[in-house]
Amino acid sequence: MIPSNIFASKGAVISALATILLLSFNENSAVAFTPTSTSSAPSLRITPIVKSSNVKLHSAIEDTTPIQSEPVSPSMSLLEHFITEYQQSLEGGSKWATEFGFAEEGEDAPESAFYAIFRAIRQVDAKTNNADGSSSGEKLMGLRGVPMYVPNYILARAEQKHQNAFCDFFHFPHLAKALEEDFLDAQRGSTNNRKGWQVAAVSQPTGSSFNDARMTLPEVNAALEAGTVIFNNIGAHIPRLAGPTLASTDALSLPGALNMYVTAKGMRTSAPPHTDRQDVLVVQMEGAKRWRVFTPPTDGDVKPNADPFARGKGEDSLPLHTLLEGSEGRLGSELLMDVVTREGDVLYIPAGFPHTTDTVEESNDVDYDTSIHLTFNIDTHVWDLDYLAARSAALQRNKVNDALSPQSENRYVGKVNQLPQNIRSEVMDALPLEFLDIIPSESPDFMNGVAKQLAKKCNLVDEATGQSAELSEASYVEALERIHSYGSDILDVHRDMYLAAVEEGRLRKAEDAMTAHLKKDDGEVTMSNERMQRLSLFRVRPFFEQIESLKKDLYSWCVSGESIAQESAASSQLDPNWQFTAALKVGDEVEADLGGAFFAGKIAQVTGNTYNVVFFDGDRENGLERDQIKLLNPPTAADEDEFDTTGMTPKEIKRMRKKMEKKKRK
Repeated sequence: MIPSNIFASKGAVISALATILLLSFNENSAVAFTPTSTSSAPSLRITPIVKSSNVKLHSAIEDTTPIQSEPVSPSMSLLEHFITEYQQSLEGGSKWATEFGFAEEGEDAPESAFYAIFRAIRQVDAKTNNADGSSSGEKLMGLRGVPMYVPNYILARAEQKHQNAFCDFFHFPHLAKALEEDFLDAQRGSTNNRKGWQVAAVSQPTGSSFNDARMTLPEVNAALEAGTVIFNNIGAHIPRLAGPTLASTDALSLPGALNMYVTAKGMRTSAPPHTDRQDVLVVQMEGAKRWRVFTPPTDGDVKPNADPFARGKGEDSLPLHTLLEGSEGRLGSELLMDVVTREGDVLYIPAGFPHTTDTVEESNDVDYDTSIHLTFNIDTHVWDLDYLAARSAALQRNKVNDALSPQSENRYVGKVNQLPQNIRSEVMDALPLEFLDIIPSESPDFMNGVAKQLAKKCNLVDEATGQSAELSEASYVEALERIHSYGSDILDVHRDMYLAAVEEGRLRKAEDAMTAHLKKDDGEVTMSNERMQRLSLFRVRPFFEQIESLKKDLYSWCVSGESIAQESAASSQLDPNWQFTAALKVGDEVEADLGGAFFAGKIAQVTGNTYNVVFFDGDRENGLERDQIKLLNPPTAADEDEFDTTGMTPKEIKRMRKKMEKKKRK
């Protein structure tokens, strides 16, 4: 999957319309889940492709021999757990689909299966995370995660059907219709497996009119001759795909996105080797695609500035031949899986695991023109829902220097990659998937458990770097609470965006039924001005403006000042009689004792051990002793940085403060 934040420009025409924002290993055998009947199993030959001390996997390759395909994963126990959870989640998926109008009561809808499969991921992740936030057993997600391949017939058997609900859901004619109805944009990916994955625009405006600026089906077909056509964040643009995207978002309680990849048959490299920031679930919609998945590279100490979640993208290269060198090679990666996905098959790849694809078939008998797969993004790392982001927020908020000190806004590059592999993987772990489901004030045990895990991971970093952050658990809880608030807001924006797309689809369907007689003889859709204003490029943009605002708010909070936890700690160390003993400075709000009655005022000048106070009516009282003055607000840690104002006039104090502020900025 390519990076999800891509801006596409259509020249003057797009400038006049809008800027399009597109987010757009423990088992020795993979034999399990033998079906009770061969009638629904594809005609496949199972060939062992990886044999090592810890794993033996299989590839599904088309053949005339009627032997069944098997699910594939380095952990068959985790895979079996996943399939069980999928079956148990189908009922909940059906209720969800009915609630949102995708199906009538008692009916089945593909959206219910999409909900169930993401709920299964959620349940598997929850059962590998303990109540205290720690992990037990094998993890599903992240650099310590486990990839999985599940063929169509296994899911169909769980649904008690001949083929699963994903089959026939989205094909090339659906894409052609979407291009006709909307204003979509796409990129074409490069195909050199020795260089980083690059993208280029599929279309360019051919004139000044609206229709001249739209991407057309012929342009997509032309791009398919040169590489994979990539539709980023397509779940927010095509109403038919908004339902599955909403299902994934609701089932995971996590902001996510959907990308679509279209590749012509016979492409030797449809995606060069790369890694993704997201844990991804791939659902094959049409045709077939070969996937090779590798263990994460271990060359972080050699290439610290290479983002482990974006290897093989842009200027970073991840040549296939270096991955194939194995665990003793330059990258230290090992081939885990080599599978061919066909319609209805599902493939799960954790974040940071290199993978590459092609559509070269060993048999010419396979009948398809294009391969289409949907990639659902589990965006924990994208939206700061991991321990590294929480650590960074806590340090920034408390103004503690970061031993990892990233040189850019990307916290995944730099010194963090020079940590020992096990520590780097731990600190880059995602927060538990149920993190956004809980209400922090009502779940103190959960929040404290996650905070303890955060503190533990931070201590590992401190030990490895020789530095100490010395933050309290309260500081970690505070950072987690702020990230929870931010993540919940981001989640709400995503849900609203996908619901808007679903509603648009229903509105179009109703309009089409009423205006079918207006359709031109050549099949071209007549688009009213009102409908044009509802095109996805206009509909989606405000949601991402909200997201950008939320991101800025989180950053401002991180750098705005000392934490509540620090203030609380400082307050707990105050003299119980602090109101009459704490040091005073010019500007402090106080009450002064004038003959047994206290009057509100402010400190105007400090002279030795006496104080001048100005009252609300302008009167002044000079030479008051400390025990005659009651400080109204407790001093904070920031007050310790104040200078001695003894004998200084207000103007002198003001000049000194400016001088100190300049010194701080330096």
